[in-house]
Amino acid sequence: MRWLKRFIVLVIIVVVAFGAYAYFQIANYYPSTDDAYVHAHMVNIAPRVTGHIVALYVHDNQVVHESQPLLKIDPRAYLYALERAEAELAQAERQTTAIHANIAEARAQIEADQVNYQNATRNAQRAAALAQQKYMSAQQADNEATTAKAAAAKLSADRAALAAQEAQLALNQARIQAAKAAVRSAKLDLSETTIYAPLTGVVSKVDKIHVGDVVNVNQDLFPLIGNREYWIEANYKETDLNRVHPGQKADVHIDMYPNHRFRGVVTSLSGGAGNAFSLLPPENATGNWVKVTQRVPVRITILDPDPKKPLHIGTSASVTIDTGGAPGWVKALQPLL
Repeated sequence: MRWLKRFIVLVIIVVVAFGAYAYFQIANYYPSTDDAYVHAHMVNIAPRVTGHIVALYVHDNQVVHESQPLLKIDPRAYLYALERAEAELAQAERQTTAIHANIAEARAQIEADQVNYQNATRNAQRAAALAQQKYMSAQQADNEATTAKAAAAKLSADRAALAAQEAQLALNQARIQAAKAAVRSAKLDLSETTIYAPLTGVVSKVDKIHVGDVVNVNQDLFPLIGNREYWIEANYKETDLNRVHPGQKADVHIDMYPNHRFRGVVTSLSGGAGNAFSLLPPENATGNWVKVTQRVPVRITILDPDPKKPLHIGTSASVTIDTGGAPGWVKALQPLL
């Protein structure tokens, strides 16, 4: 019987040794962790204008669709601002029309002045010649010269007036551009009085706000959690990542649905361990130091979200990554681990 006992002990030792070896082989080819959590795109709904809430179209934990209205802020002040901006634009445009008319009139007057100036200049020249030949008195020649100078002065004055009108036109064009920008800004503010869902998902904590509340610009009102894409942030030990890279398949088990397996794929590995991004990173260059295995976040995208089993951000999960290249016996034993 002693040999039987020795044989049994030997078998137990072999089984334990093989089990330990198989465990480490499976862990090498199929690294897993239960330090993992569900994530999704989340948008904090915040107004871009200030005012009273006059309508709330959603309730807590409601599923909403992209472009669906969520709430409405009193639009009257922004409607009045738009009307004022449009009135200022209309006034600037009317003034531009008047300036164009003045410019046309000034140009016509300059043309007439040029004709008068040319005639007066020729008359003064003829009068001067006749005065030299004693066919005209010197007083008459001086009068013609004075008339020519007056015509030249009027031409210069009208040209200056035209330049002033053209400068006024340029200033008014700038005023029109500013008025158009004010109209666009007022229209944008008015459109922002109704807040729409930027994506499809679930709204939460809507019960914090009520009709009649005053909200301010960029004030966080409630979150909208998208339901089109989910991913798992799995915090793997740094010693488990030597074979992990993007593109590898993964099995995901959500603690909420323990009997359901979600398919996933490794999307990326973080550029640093989790503690590297904390507000107070550890300072190891001080006295006593103990080496601690760090964890690196790995992002796994869920490929087959199930509407019948909705996922919730922050819930716990377990992830196993298939790094590939495992021997057949390791693949056969992996589901048993």
